[in-house]
Amino acid sequence: MKKLACVLVAVMLTAAVHGHNRPGKTIRPIAVILNGMHLSVNPGPQFYRDHLLVPVRRIIEALGLQFQRVGRNVTTYVGAKQITLTIGSTRASVDGDPVYLDAAPVEIGNTLYAPLRFFTAALDAQANFDRQTNSVEIVSSLIGRSAPGTTGAGTKTRGTVTAVDLDSSPATITLTYNASIRTLPIDPAAQVVVQDVNTGTSNSGELSDIHAGDWAEVMLERGGRVKHVVDAYGSHTGTIAAAASGVIVLGDGRVISPSRATAITLNGDAVTIDRLQVGDAVSVRYNIDTSEPRQIIATRKGAVSPTAGPVAIAAIGVSPERPLRKNDTLSIVMHATPGGVASYDLGPYVTNLPLRETAPGVYSGSYRVGAGVNFANVPVFGHLSVHGGAPTTWESSALVSISTEPPGINDFAPGNGVTVNNSRPSIYATFASGVVPVNASSAKIEVNGHDVTSSATRSDRFIDYMPQVDYRSGPVRVIVRVSDEAGNTSTKSWTFYIKSR
Repeated sequence: MKKLACVLVAVMLTAAVHGHNRPGKTIRPIAVILNGMHLSVNPGPQFYRDHLLVPVRRIIEALGLQFQRVGRNVTTYVGAKQITLTIGSTRASVDGDPVYLDAAPVEIGNTLYAPLRFFTAALDAQANFDRQTNSVEIVSSLIGRSAPGTTGAGTKTRGTVTAVDLDSSPATITLTYNASIRTLPIDPAAQVVVQDVNTGTSNSGELSDIHAGDWAEVMLERGGRVKHVVDAYGSHTGTIAAAASGVIVLGDGRVISPSRATAITLNGDAVTIDRLQVGDAVSVRYNIDTSEPRQIIATRKGAVSPTAGPVAIAAIGVSPERPLRKNDTLSIVMHATPGGVASYDLGPYVTNLPLRETAPGVYSGSYRVGAGVNFANVPVFGHLSVHGGAPTTWESSALVSISTEPPGINDFAPGNGVTVNNSRPSIYATFASGVVPVNASSAKIEVNGHDVTSSATRSDRFIDYMPQVDYRSGPVRVIVRVSDEAGNTSTKSWTFYIKSR
């Protein structure tokens, strides 16, 4: 077992304690944002003896991991790794290797708390405290990677996908976990969800969208058939900045070292890693349990498939170029060699959609956005085959973003139903963007029926209004609205009370 590399900067925020307790202002609860989504946590994170501590169990279970406690020891599993946390001790362990925390886990009001370093060092997550939005942000690639359950109605099992057989009756999925290999029949009505843990996307899919090498969690119905599949993988995209024998390095410094099981294509043709060059655009799909690259899709602009002869794609255009939302339509136009059969992909998320030749050398298609489709900044990959020859692939320069979920309004103050004795309280709300950013100019705030947006401070993270006049004792009703760049809108309304001294 490779030792977990795990020394990250601790979160030491003594000054922030005083910043959250200014006289005359309601103390703001600290929000938790997990993989870009607001996580309801009550009680929430808090400062304790100059350290920011977060509730352990709620976050571990939100990641789909087991929470086991015996005495003062808490244990969870990530794949085959065992992580142990001891209450009152700054020493945690990963498979017996020590991981030192900057503060000891404690119980406060029957809730177990631990410092952020536990999530960064032991669980391989990225975690930080954003003082501006008063929120803890955690990004983790863990998607339910605890130990497999037992077969039976309503139980789960997990593992790396070895194979998906669509030709058998019924179709089957084979999962490998440690030395265990299981082939499970799939119910014809089974639901499939495909998740990219890096981009935070989660889309409805088909069995054909499940790739060998992905990590999957399946739910079994009575009789042992699979009724629900969550297929999870990680992805990296970028441009090759350096290439050596058997290895490529992306522009962000990430080193990609494929194995014999890694499928590599360049402009649609199967190649070896040594065929890739500096400047090639690549999309890497990897197993979230082992971090092994399982697929590398590379494109080289201006290159023609060596088996494609004169076949060439000149350009791919998309319209509109803004982020899209549900029921919007994306139009695709590809200019290429006439007389061919063409298709296109929206990144790795929506694939093998047809393009029709509407004029010689002009191939057109459209995609209507349905519910549950969310991804950001992906290129369009066009494919063209002429007279049955090998396909040529081209990557668009324009990027496509789709969001069907509105942004979150995850923290606000004064809180609903709260009574304050300040006649000019600061009124604010914080925003959590989804896969596309919040449109700061869309943020609006009304107080007691009056639009006070022009007097507020706005950003893509918050809106803050400081009254210029005293409010009378009694109820104050607030309405906040905000949209993302795709046009999805959220509204939050609440009432607090002022009681003058």
